[in-house]
Amino acid sequence: MQTYLQSASHYLSTLSLRERILVLLVACSVIYVIGDTLLLGKFEQQYQQQLSQQQQLDNQQQEIDAAIIEIGGKIALSNNETNKLKQEVDQTNQQIQQNEQQLAAVLNKLVPPTKITELLRSLLLDTHDLQLLSISNEPVKTITFNDSDENNQQIQENTQAIALLYEHTTTIKLAGGYQQLYQYLIALENSEWELFWDQLEYTVTEYPNAEITIRVHTISTDQHWISL
Repeated sequence: MQTYLQSASHYLSTLSLRERILVLLVACSVIYVIGDTLLLGKFEQQYQQQLSQQQQLDNQQQEIDAAIIEIGGKIALSNNETNKLKQEVDQTNQQIQQNEQQLAAVLNKLVPPTKITELLRSLLLDTHDLQLLSISNEPVKTITFNDSDENNQQIQENTQAIALLYEHTTTIKLAGGYQQLYQYLIALENSEWELFWDQLEYTVTEYPNAEITIRVHTISTDQHWISL
């Protein structure tokens, strides 16, 4: 190595100044090219690594964006279904409220179960020459609404009916003349209270006297009778 350096030094000493400058420039150029090649290769490798990482990040971002869009679509669909369900619930509540108002209007016109016997007796007092043979209240009947399929016995057994209204039935039996009995029926029909007619039996005992059996009922939300 030392011999090589001595030979190179001897060679350079034999060159002119211009030649020495040229040799120096060539040597610098070679060193620059070698250094630049080494550095450029390193930078290229780093660049490729960064480019690969950036590509991975871009792919991940695309996946995240796609997931966000999908979730957003599901949320929008869920909101639409929720709004639709809310509208249906509101409509159902409005219908229930209307039905309750209509039911209340009907019940307000019907004679209350606490006053049905009082009504029958008061009309009897207003009609002369009539005899009260009997008056009785029947056990209260429950009016139920059952939405189960009547053709499916198992569904019927598993469905619990909900009692909403109660039917109160009263039977009154009177005796008297035809005209007096007729006046009583007219008075009952024209009463300020309304009720439902179930049965009307007219039997002539000894003309012009007869007996009449009237079975009527009212409906209310009250489950209990009062005493006669």
